[in-house]
Amino acid sequence: MSRPRVKICGLTRPEDAALAVSLGADFAGVIFADSPRRIDTARAALIRAAVPSALLVGVFRDPSLDEVAEAVRAADLDLLQFHGQETPAFCDEALATTGRPIIKVFNSSRVPEVAQLAAYTTTSYFLFDTSKDDSVPPQARLHDVDAVRRMGFRVFLAGGLTPESVRAAVATAHPFAVDVCRGVESAPGIKDAAALERFMSEVRA
Repeated sequence: MSRPRVKICGLTRPEDAALAVSLGADFAGVIFADSPRRIDTARAALIRAAVPSALLVGVFRDPSLDEVAEAVRAADLDLLQFHGQETPAFCDEALATTGRPIIKVFNSSRVPEVAQLAAYTTTSYFLFDTSKDDSVPPQARLHDVDAVRRMGFRVFLAGGLTPESVRAAVATAHPFAVDVCRGVESAPGIKDAAALERFMSEVRA
């Protein structure tokens, strides 16, 4: 099986984005939702300019369609990632309005039922993140992700990944992509060059 794609999220500095892409990252994530890593569209445009070859992902939580469309226009986003309670109908409208593929996030201990995922008929990818009160053993969750992947869904795996844990997680879950934020930081929004390099090396191993 080919190596998973890699998304480095929570980018706030163009130089961090450029380093991540130079090391082999496929997706660069910028956050517009409430977060210590939140940036505005002007800063996102600078990151876009620093990584013209990467796929730039805008991360939102329960935005309006106008907010999404403006961010796409201002920062030339390639994909939209929705972290809130966005419905299948909202995702349909966002795709129709912007023409950008969608990553829908489910933040929970166990992945949703297949029928719930199937309702998102125009969503290109699903991202499974851990909840803050997650009581499910990580290994069980990884097997859940692998089961969804085997049903034909393209899955991003996120939540607590680090250079030390990513290789084993990939071996169990076989995701389409892995998504890391805090696991390669020295401070919120500031990426650690050595951690980034180790993470990419472990994904490629």
